[in-house]
Amino acid sequence: MTTLVSLWDFSLLLCSVALIGVAGLLLARVITEGSARRREEMRRKLLPAMIRGETPDVGNSKLARSVAATLTLELAELVRGTDREALVTAATATGAAEELARRLRSRTAQDRLVAAEALAMFPDYAPAVTKVALADPSPDVRLGAALALAQEGRAPPAGELVRKLGIGTSENSLLMVSLMRDLVKTDPQAVEALLYDLDLPDAAKLAATDALAESGAVDHAPLVAWMAEAAGEDSDLQPRIFRALGRLGHPAGHDAILTGLDSASWQVRASASEAAGRSALKAAVPRLAELLDDDEWWVRFRAGEALARLGSAGRLALHRAAIDPAPTARAAAKATLAERGLA
Repeated sequence: MTTLVSLWDFSLLLCSVALIGVAGLLLARVITEGSARRREEMRRKLLPAMIRGETPDVGNSKLARSVAATLTLELAELVRGTDREALVTAATATGAAEELARRLRSRTAQDRLVAAEALAMFPDYAPAVTKVALADPSPDVRLGAALALAQEGRAPPAGELVRKLGIGTSENSLLMVSLMRDLVKTDPQAVEALLYDLDLPDAAKLAATDALAESGAVDHAPLVAWMAEAAGEDSDLQPRIFRALGRLGHPAGHDAILTGLDSASWQVRASASEAAGRSALKAAVPRLAELLDDDEWWVRFRAGEALARLGSAGRLALHRAAIDPAPTARAAAKATLAERGLA
């Protein structure tokens, strides 16, 4: 009998625990739904006001700051110019910037990254985002914060940024070229100075070179002189240097390009061929014609492209190669002429 009573009591206990659990779940659902409803109501109140740049009266509400911060993140990429200025004003008034600054201290790297990217829009918080760009433990967060600051024209000095981000050493993302392009827009001389800093790695200098090559903000003569010297060094960066020389098209780089056409590296021969075509280097036509018979397909392709770019002299060389006894050169020339509609 005692055993049956014990089993009965245990069953009642289990039922009580289950009822308490169900009651807890129902209560949590009510609380969650209420919180979501209040959040949605606050969102409907803030959204039109922030889009118009107005500052609704929401008091010193933690919910309002949180919702405003989220809206700021959503709207940041959608507005520009005066609309962005209005958004920044409204977001500041509603406490969004304060909330984003709090998120910069989050233990989650993604939260810090998103907050830094949005907070870069706020001039008063540029020092806080700069601190993240230079000192955050996550390299992805540092790079994201630096990119956001550079896009807003508020990045720290280029040399300091390159060192702190480890550009060319620990950081080799292609985004570093985008960063350099933004830095060139606000301080091209500082980016150019990176080329002559002996302590910086070549990869960082090459990212600066790519950015400067697309900009007319600096005197290209010393830039090309540095590139021509770097092109003569045996390194994995040579192909990119030759492509940059081609984009610049400066006469000071012509000798380096002609030398590159004779390189033992097929990657260098290919990029030098491309550079010859882009920089209208007609003196390269005889050598480019010879490269139509190169062992590497990519070299032949780039040489054909370059000849097609080099006016009548280049096209004449292609037509002659198209009847050349050498089958490789003949095939390369015919392919180029057909692709360009010059056959």
